Amino acid sequence: MHVVLADMKYLTSYHEFLSECSNSGIIKYSVAREKPKVYLEKVIAAAHEENLTEQLPPTSTYFCIKNEEVLGAIRYRHGTNTFIERVIGQTGYETKPSARGKGVARFMLSWLQKNILTKDIIITCEADNIASQKVIESCGAQYLNQIFSHEKNSYVSRFQLRKLN
Repeated sequence: MHVVLADMKYLTSYHEFLSECSNSGIIKYSVAREKPKVYLEKVIAAAHEENLTEQLPPTSTYFCIKNEEVLGAIRYRHGTNTFIERVIGQTGYETKPSARGKGVARFMLSWLQKNILTKDIIITCEADNIASQKVIESCGAQYLNQIFSHEKNSYVSRFQLRKLN
């Protein structure tokens, strides 16, 4: 496995990733799978401060690749604000359902710590997402607290993830 910056050359595999994630219940990918090229163009543009919302700073997306297949995606938000600190964290990731349980999420998060982070960051997950909590903790993140997110209408667990040298 290796991690690369999101690129149009992975469009076909990314479409498969989006479809599988959407079919597994990841709602944010439902629309994306209908227009994967447009969605991937937006993902790539977000790293260059194009088409951003007030809530989100520039965001780089990276793919975890094995044999030219997109197994996972991880985002790094270049900046922070209250919404990021309390709700979505400075990084977020998904693993293709057929690749779950194979260390993809841990590989991506560890890669981010070693190669991208310049300082400690906040990472969050749904409070009932035990698998994600285990991934986050396996990378040495320290549990901070659990808060109720009105934006998500659920509880969110917050962690501090350390940059690795």
